[in-house]
Amino acid sequence: MKKIWEEPRVLVQEFTPNEYVAVCWGVSCSVDAANTYEASIHNSAQDHRTEYCGTTGHQWLTDRNNDGTPESMSEIATDGLGTLSCTIYTDGTYRQRGNISEVEVGDYIYWTTSAGSGWDRRTWHHQGWVTATTPGHPNRS
Repeated sequence: MKKIWEEPRVLVQEFTPNEYVAVCWGVSCSVDAANTYEASIHNSAQDHRTEYCGTTGHQWLTDRNNDGTPESMSEIATDGLGTLSCTIYTDGTYRQRGNISEVEVGDYIYWTTSAGSGWDRRTWHHQGWVTATTPGHPNRS
């Protein structure tokens, strides 16, 4: 058997990601604060419950163009109302629309959802803290 001497060498493979890793966050409605607001505007029939809007996984972000920035938010686990579109606002007056693409972890945000039409249209005024879905790993999706 013939042996051939080869010089020792190190091969390094460069990591090349094959998809965009986005910042992952969630938001749940602060149901007590939201219910207090609804009562203050005589809208207490629109109640907020922990098992629905008060659960982080029930608000869904959509990034249609895959640039890592959400263009919209929806409430996906409602009490029999299907998926509801969320409208973001800049503050608790719910007058000035905000932009979901500017929201970051640590922000306190305000949003509405609506269901029905005409005289039967109902609107819920939500609010809550934006939290990291994986604490300590803000870029894990």
